[in-house]
Amino acid sequence: MIVPHKDLERLISERRTSKPTWFQGSKPDHLAVRRTIEIARRAPNHHRTEPARFYLLDRGRIKELGKLFSEVLLSENSGEALKEKAERKEREWGGSPGLLIVTCFTDYSSDLVAKKPAVAEEDYATCACICQNLSLLLHNLGIGSKWSTGPVWKHPRFREVVGIPHAPPDERVVALLFYGESKQMATARSFTPLEEHLEDHAN
Repeated sequence: MIVPHKDLERLISERRTSKPTWFQGSKPDHLAVRRTIEIARRAPNHHRTEPARFYLLDRGRIKELGKLFSEVLLSENSGEALKEKAERKEREWGGSPGLLIVTCFTDYSSDLVAKKPAVAEEDYATCACICQNLSLLLHNLGIGSKWSTGPVWKHPRFREVVGIPHAPPDERVVALLFYGESKQMATARSFTPLEEHLEDHAN
């Protein structure tokens, strides 16, 4: 009989999203965060392309991204409610203790992609696995995180602020991972029955 690793089961079951507003002011240990990145990138990766790129931002860049996101929101629509949301998001994002940008780099001019276009999606899947690994590893250290796909990447200055060298589609954003010590208490989440999502022909 296979005996599961209870710590791993606990980590996956208990991890919850922590929003920037729930983070404490202190920034987690930088070397500890770097180590989570080193471990997290050991995810399944067809063709060993190692597509993930990581950008750990300093305080100035985090605040600047908060402003950029506010500008993106205001450019999409108008109204007092949206203005309040933009101001709130700028405070939340700009005040986060830590922010890690994860991107996916695929060389579309390569012979590999020319022969196997599916490599691009396989690369993205690898990066998504890496982001889940990051969330779990941070949670294991007592560090909360929030995986965001907020459209700040639409801002014309986004890549300049982050320092992303390649233009889309070669390098695309997978996650803005906010992190910090969280005030949030984890609450149980309910899921629909497994039978609604699984066709079990193996039993």
